[in-house]
Amino acid sequence: MVDVIIIGGGIIGALVARELSFYRLSLLLLEKEEDVAMGATKANSAIVHAGYDPIPGTLKAKTNVEGNKLYESLCEELKVPFERIGAYVLAFNEEELKILENLKERGIKNGVPEIYILKREEILEKEKNLSKNIKYALYAPTSGITNPFLLTIHALENAVENGARINLGEEVLKIEKEEGFYKVITNKGEYLTKYIINCAGINSDRIIKLLDPDYPFEITPRKGEYFVLDKKAKGFVKSTIFHVPTEKGKGILLTPTVDGNILVGPTAENINDREDKSTTLSGFLEIKKKAELFSDKIPFHLVINTFSGIRASSTYKDFFVQEIPEFKNILHIAGIDSPGLTSAPSLALMAVEWIKNKENITPNKRAKRSLEKIKPFNNLSNEEREKLIKEDPRWGHIVCRCEYVSEREIIDAITSKIPAKTLEAIKKRTRAGMGRCQGAFCSYYIMKILSKELNIPLTQITYKGKNSYMLKRENKERWKE
Repeated sequence: MVDVIIIGGGIIGALVARELSFYRLSLLLLEKEEDVAMGATKANSAIVHAGYDPIPGTLKAKTNVEGNKLYESLCEELKVPFERIGAYVLAFNEEELKILENLKERGIKNGVPEIYILKREEILEKEKNLSKNIKYALYAPTSGITNPFLLTIHALENAVENGARINLGEEVLKIEKEEGFYKVITNKGEYLTKYIINCAGINSDRIIKLLDPDYPFEITPRKGEYFVLDKKAKGFVKSTIFHVPTEKGKGILLTPTVDGNILVGPTAENINDREDKSTTLSGFLEIKKKAELFSDKIPFHLVINTFSGIRASSTYKDFFVQEIPEFKNILHIAGIDSPGLTSAPSLALMAVEWIKNKENITPNKRAKRSLEKIKPFNNLSNEEREKLIKEDPRWGHIVCRCEYVSEREIIDAITSKIPAKTLEAIKKRTRAGMGRCQGAFCSYYIMKILSKELNIPLTQITYKGKNSYMLKRENKERWKE
């Protein structure tokens, strides 16, 4: 018997697990994929929104503004980059100015601490590469950027340090209601628990349907495609740039990342296949056409990657954070689309309050809030690097030249509390393979390290788990030392 089972290892599940680990509770997080942060957490704009967009009075509005305020301390504790770079919403005519004025009014009602409407000259003074056709912009300086998958991984490492358990590759198939508890049946076993917190993202409605197949809540998956520009484009924009929003969302954007790239996108397409993460020529032509309204100087020749993410939009039109009366002691945190990343810290605190209202929980006195982490080798001074190399020469063996990632960092990722067992898992933790060559040079070397550390043949190494094998067979001559 465990006190709480959390279903889903995205940003919501991770922060819920971390917050609950500060109390004397037995916790088990179940994630159906071979790694955490595999859904929307892995593929989004990485923006911590200011809070001017959600409709006042909604849970989205409340948790957006509250979550934004928590990000600085959260990222400091978990050793994750966070920058308040500000955001501009551009208007090109007087009609769009009216939308900006409405957004500003929303922001004031939602409690956004700073929000302004600027004229063209003020905008171009700060963002010199934007189009001179701009007339106005809403400026929100509290908007920021972070690294969503690293935040998820570090939050769960913190939770494990504090006593939580994380089971990967374990999918919930059935939930049975018993007298005073629930039985959770997975593809690997059965667990008894007093409480369940559903953080299953795109599949959160499916967890609800396990309890009540007729419950009126549906996820309507919405796919968004993105370009990633090389770090040579760093500085092209210094803040996040939006156009005025539409019914489908915030629209196409330009934004820096904390790692020095530029993201351009996303599209917004309702789809039926929840696993459809393909990218399309039509999608990128749409992105290019709309983004060039912002600037005709965008260096699209520096595109190094494309990706798509699926947002868990729902028929509920707001975040669905509820306990269904017929199934007490199960909290559903479902339909978490934008601004889900921003709202996540606030939603996690709501989960704690939900448990507190049911049970007298006491603090876990051994729990730590901060992680001890060495900075990425790429961010260290030469003196700091030399010291580490003297302690372990593997620090001096650079495996990924684009991102300057050492062999030791890759081994640390493989042997961490949330171990990286795939190429993509290594990439999320270390950025090896995320640079200009997109792993063309380093993938082979990373595979050899994985093979050695996990004691498995090269033919068993996958890109992201399940059937994504990198090799069909091993050429013994080719792979000789």
